[in-house]
Amino acid sequence: MASRQRLVSSAGEGLCNPGRSTGTGALGKPPQPMSFLRAIACLLAALLPALAVAAEMPRFVSRDGRHALFVDGAPYSIMAAQLHNSSAWPQVLPQALEDVDALHANTLEAPVYWEQFEPEPGRYDYANIDALIAQSRARGLRLALLWFGSWKNGQMHYVPEWIKRDRVTYPRMLDANGVPVDVLSPHAQANVDADKRAFAALMRHLRKVDEGTHTVILVQVQNEPGAIGTVRDHGEAGERAFRGAVPEAVVRALNKPAGTWTDVFGADAAEAFSAYSNAVYIEQVAAAGRAENPLPLYVNTWLRYKGKKYPGLDYPSGGATWNVFDLWRAVTPSIDFIGTDIYTNDYNEYTKVVDQYARPDNPAWVSETGFEAATAPYHFYVLGKGGLGFSVFGIDGNEDTPENRAAIDAHAAGFGLLAPMQRVLASAAFEGRLQAAVEKPGAPQQVLRFGQWQARVSFGAPMWGDAPAILPGTADHAGRVLVVQLEPDVFLVTGFQGRVEFVRDADDGKYGQLLKVEQGHYVDGKWRTVRWLNGDETDYGLNFRSRDPYVLKVTVGIH
Repeated sequence: MASRQRLVSSAGEGLCNPGRSTGTGALGKPPQPMSFLRAIACLLAALLPALAVAAEMPRFVSRDGRHALFVDGAPYSIMAAQLHNSSAWPQVLPQALEDVDALHANTLEAPVYWEQFEPEPGRYDYANIDALIAQSRARGLRLALLWFGSWKNGQMHYVPEWIKRDRVTYPRMLDANGVPVDVLSPHAQANVDADKRAFAALMRHLRKVDEGTHTVILVQVQNEPGAIGTVRDHGEAGERAFRGAVPEAVVRALNKPAGTWTDVFGADAAEAFSAYSNAVYIEQVAAAGRAENPLPLYVNTWLRYKGKKYPGLDYPSGGATWNVFDLWRAVTPSIDFIGTDIYTNDYNEYTKVVDQYARPDNPAWVSETGFEAATAPYHFYVLGKGGLGFSVFGIDGNEDTPENRAAIDAHAAGFGLLAPMQRVLASAAFEGRLQAAVEKPGAPQQVLRFGQWQARVSFGAPMWGDAPAILPGTADHAGRVLVVQLEPDVFLVTGFQGRVEFVRDADDGKYGQLLKVEQGHYVDGKWRTVRWLNGDETDYGLNFRSRDPYVLKVTVGIH
């Protein structure tokens, strides 16, 4: 891309700057005024580099165990609001998007319903998708589409009516008693082929209507796949496959001995078999879509957590839960990453899930979380893990209750604070220069280390004055701080309800000091200083309030 930009610029330099190329002219004449066509050519030469970057396809990048979603040629931090399930209809959408705007989100997550998209076999209705793209684009939002295809929350509620009515052609899974459950069998080729064709048609249409703009930056393939009602498919094809050998690619990837599913996985054989069957099905769907339009693809997960342990009952059997994650990744090369749908506000449970999925082969990505004030701090935690972003579910059309108003305020404050500098955060997360401290109940102090510097974070200290020897923490345990290392001795710091003190992390007899503390903000990716802080504002650390948060650029030095 850089070489292409250079070629364009070089080609236009002499053309658009006659004084540079000819001076007063070969015959001593003054430079001639530009013709209209020449002026247009110069304008195009100037604009082409920017247009080339803007038209770059969104892509998922992994490097040295870190991950990023590139949008318009640079890392992008997702701050998403997800609509309720039935809000992605053209007539409902305008009001729903008002609620998205109120959250200061930069990305909308919205479903595409297979039953609406393909009301008859091979006939596709693009009205909902086109409305989503047009209305998101008009508001400056990026769009992550959620394909509600064969699976939605461990069931098949969004498949077209013509599939629901034809159990012979499109068979269901059977439980251990031979009773059909509300899930399409992953062992029926007709089911796979129908979903493949529809998803490919969706991706093909996106390429047609959005290729030059890329309002759509991400597509979720299925929604919380797996089976509720049975651990595995006991239909004839499922039984036959279960009695067979585990595919060689699986045993090799997992470093297992060869054998049947029971031989290899023992008591966990049924769930492992279901995970393989579902993952292979979804891989075929994803590959068909990617062949039409190579947008980044992911799958979200109804988690195995909060003490849940019974597949098919506590959670859908066969989804990408932590216990079958390696198996899933071994057979889904067309899926870029796996997301987590986290519905808890418990610190230990929430952070445990993020840590389970933040791996060298998978980014931290909260694809859904509960719309409540107590989940807002975990956005910082995800970013501190180098994550792609954070999405809040069900933000539209809620009752006007104190709880919902508190949720709006908490998430809007976080998104509003970070959205103007999301590119800075995304690049820093990808490069390992961003760390976060999120308050853990009972542990009001944390230390973030950046080379020779420590950022000591305290929760529950006063806004001015000495902190007590034993800090109480904050009343709602909502303190959180982000620190970005811009240069070896320059840091970007922001947060809520926290105190940050920079100290030297070296035993050489030298001490650290604050050289400059600037309060400011980012505009179009550029830092703008509002004022310098000193004296009362810095004598007792850098203190961040619960309301009216701000961003500081801190330069430290040695004395």
